Amino acid sequence: MRARVRAGLTLAALLLLMACGAAACGVAPTGVRDAGPAPLVTGTPTLVTIYLVRDGQLVPTVVAARSRHVNDIMTALFKARGQPPTGLSTALSGLTLAQVQLVRYAPDAGSRNDPDNILSLRMRLFVSGWRLSRTAMAQITCTARLRPEIWAVEIAHATPDRTGPLKIHTCREYWDLTPQDGHLPP
Repeated sequence: MRARVRAGLTLAALLLLMACGAAACGVAPTGVRDAGPAPLVTGTPTLVTIYLVRDGQLVPTVVAARSRHVNDIMTALFKARGQPPTGLSTALSGLTLAQVQLVRYAPDAGSRNDPDNILSLRMRLFVSGWRLSRTAMAQITCTARLRPEIWAVEIAHATPDRTGPLKIHTCREYWDLTPQDGHLPP
């Protein structure tokens, strides 16, 4: 019995020695290195229409967005300022999209009543930055109004020294920014 125990211990020691030898491969261990967040795989982007600017006029432009949801469309609109297609620009430079809220639209006596569209939403958009121009408001409002469920657009502008109130806008206010061969939503 003692011989068996001794043989088992000898075999265990030999295996331990072999494991230690294999682990000592000549590479010194290092500490943990942070390589940033793990990669994120998303689905195929969706093509959506946004409004960019050419010669002071709003031009519908197809870009990639994560989805057709209004939040993703507004994100695509604000990201387009960094790389607009040739010949196009944006009035959103220097502005940051802070928040998009969608709330049920509570129609009043003067609002439209469309029986084919039972879902109606008001988009509240909060923008920060120094200057929110009329053209920038037109880009935001008319892009949002391309979605049939958005009946009203409210924009609030915050600067480092103050926050403005929510103001309702319609794309009709900006019809003077329509190119001769185009049209804007209501």
